[in-house]
Amino acid sequence: MSDDLEIPADHPVGDLREVTLRIPGELFFCETVSLPASLDREANAREFPSALDEWVRQLLDDPKFSPYPAEQLAWGIHLCENSGRIFVFAAPLIRLRQLGWQNLEFFRRVFPSFVSLLGEQRERSQAEFLLCGDTLSIACFDAGSSAPSELLSLPVEAEDEDSVNRAKARLLAQVDAARFEVLPDTRIAGEVHRADDGSFVFDHRLMQGESEDGEDLPEDSEGVVRMGAEELWRHDLRPPEFKVRERSRRRQERSRWKALKISALAALLLACCFVGLKIAESRLLSFEREVQEMARQVPLVLDSQKLLEKLRQNKLGGIDPFLTINRVAEHRGGNLSSDDPAVWFSKAHFETRNQVKLEGEGKNVAAVNDFIGKLESLGIARIRTGRSGDEKSKIKSGGGKTTFEVELEMSEESPVSESPNSGQPG
Repeated sequence: MSDDLEIPADHPVGDLREVTLRIPGELFFCETVSLPASLDREANAREFPSALDEWVRQLLDDPKFSPYPAEQLAWGIHLCENSGRIFVFAAPLIRLRQLGWQNLEFFRRVFPSFVSLLGEQRERSQAEFLLCGDTLSIACFDAGSSAPSELLSLPVEAEDEDSVNRAKARLLAQVDAARFEVLPDTRIAGEVHRADDGSFVFDHRLMQGESEDGEDLPEDSEGVVRMGAEELWRHDLRPPEFKVRERSRRRQERSRWKALKISALAALLLACCFVGLKIAESRLLSFEREVQEMARQVPLVLDSQKLLEKLRQNKLGGIDPFLTINRVAEHRGGNLSSDDPAVWFSKAHFETRNQVKLEGEGKNVAAVNDFIGKLESLGIARIRTGRSGDEKSKIKSGGGKTTFEVELEMSEESPVSESPNSGQPG
């Protein structure tokens, strides 16, 4: 935005709040004074800014210092803490209104055109030129100071090289140039933008010799000036009361914006969690359906296993209950020839070719144990165990009667140690 551009009355206020306005330097009178001993920053750092503003206001109200009282001026200051000097600059509000600069409270920042000259502390005494819009300024700095001891500005036609050169000669004639090293290159003010850390970056180009180079300088060169946001509030031309309110309002806006971003992030996280839960719920339902389907398949699998087992047994010759009964019957004990065994069977159930469940009675518990023990010791069969590891064998005795149930796993081959009477029914 050009510095001498008038703002239309119907210009959106929201757009102006993003504009940094720079007012031509020739409208300002400038003076450099020493920081009074009564303003001790270290003694009272909290109250120092307001005390400094009040002291400058009183200084401007002094007719010997200013032709206008403070309330009729747009003014700002630059404090160089290294040299203890204050650079005061002010412009009559009525003059600004006549030229179209009004409603300054709508802008983001309002500076004089020479503000970017105040952001650096010079190591040696020097004078340098700054061309901002159609205003040429010269600032003279003592060594070790960022507050100019002299600063003058003149209007020029920026596109007319002769106009710029004539203004340079006039400005040099008005300052004590012999005390300072005059830099040959003229800074040309470019865009100003706010960095992510809150500071302001002023871009410059150089008019080298007497002709414009035209290329932007890299950020590490003298063509770029970075100034802190808090420091620049002193350079702002609006009243101190407004700046206090505006700073508070902007802090609240930043806090609200930060809270809004946090809320949006939290909402996004909640949405992600909700979607994640829905996905997990869907997968869980899918898993449950798979489990149910697998559960429905278990009987089919068991039936298939039984069928395979039966096919395997048929391949081996099928179930031969008579052979199995004969193999275990001859070890029942007692007098088998006179049909007086110690153990006799009442029921036999074959699960497979090699698995049989026997139920029966015995003369006593010892007879039943002897019968089962012989089967195991001779390798004819072994007692089956359940999932818990307990043997599937029960013996009950009472009322003069002993009964038993036992599940046996028969060996496939008849061991050589079996009795020669094997195969004869008991």
